[in-house]
Amino acid sequence: MEIIVDEGAGFCFGVERAMKMTEEVARSSRGRVVTIGPLIHNPQVIEELKKQGVEVASADADLHDAVVIIRTHGVAPEVEQQLRQKSRSLVDATCPYVKKSHQYAELLHKENYHILIVGDRNHPEIKGLLGCAGERVTVINDPDEADALPHFPKLGVIIQTTYPIEKVQKIIATLVGRTTELRVYNTICDYTSDRQTTTASIARRVQLMYVIGGRNSANTNKLVDTCRQEGVETRLIEVAEEIDEGDLEDVERIGITAGASTPEIRIAEVLERLEQIATARVTH
Repeated sequence: MEIIVDEGAGFCFGVERAMKMTEEVARSSRGRVVTIGPLIHNPQVIEELKKQGVEVASADADLHDAVVIIRTHGVAPEVEQQLRQKSRSLVDATCPYVKKSHQYAELLHKENYHILIVGDRNHPEIKGLLGCAGERVTVINDPDEADALPHFPKLGVIIQTTYPIEKVQKIIATLVGRTTELRVYNTICDYTSDRQTTTASIARRVQLMYVIGGRNSANTNKLVDTCRQEGVETRLIEVAEEIDEGDLEDVERIGITAGASTPEIRIAEVLERLEQIATARVTH
């Protein structure tokens, strides 16, 4: 049984940076340490941080005695200001790519563009971005919604950092006919784009794909979609214990990739388990 691993899979730059910042705060702070919402979309990592004394709370909780950490997805400017006022101190672990999106939104608002945000309106990244966009803003999540838009004199586009590039291309092609002036900021994270491309390439070469990551992670689920669009049988798992040996019958080539919030150890554990199964198959 051959196993093909996406060597670039695992923590992206923004997640790795946020993890290092949070673990440093946990080591150095004597009082409460709180993240506003889960730091990243990976339940096993959140449990490990909890053991280090890192709590998860909402922005409206009592935080007067806490060092508060803004998670990778960021928050709206007014929420950040409130957190600074009500916490003992504030640490901003927002992904730099997300911060750049906030800056673009503020710029477009000042220049009187109608802002179109492409992404999942319920995702925390988009909720934070909406707080920078002012009142002239629309959120869409697929090409069909773009097709239903009215005409705007000036339209500025910002994209969720984990959004699939192929869907963006379809949306932009539609928007050309919906505005007199179109400005597009490509805010898709390079890591996300690379993972989707590499995952598709691996999926075309294997009989079964394992995507490792949190089930509530947007970028992990997009990798699952990428695999299934290539027509390959795909399993989303969070830990190695979820591997079903029955899925591996008559499978000779397996692919492994992982979401941006998946630590290397989880990938290594899945690889080790698959290698154990492959070895047992040979010895029998």
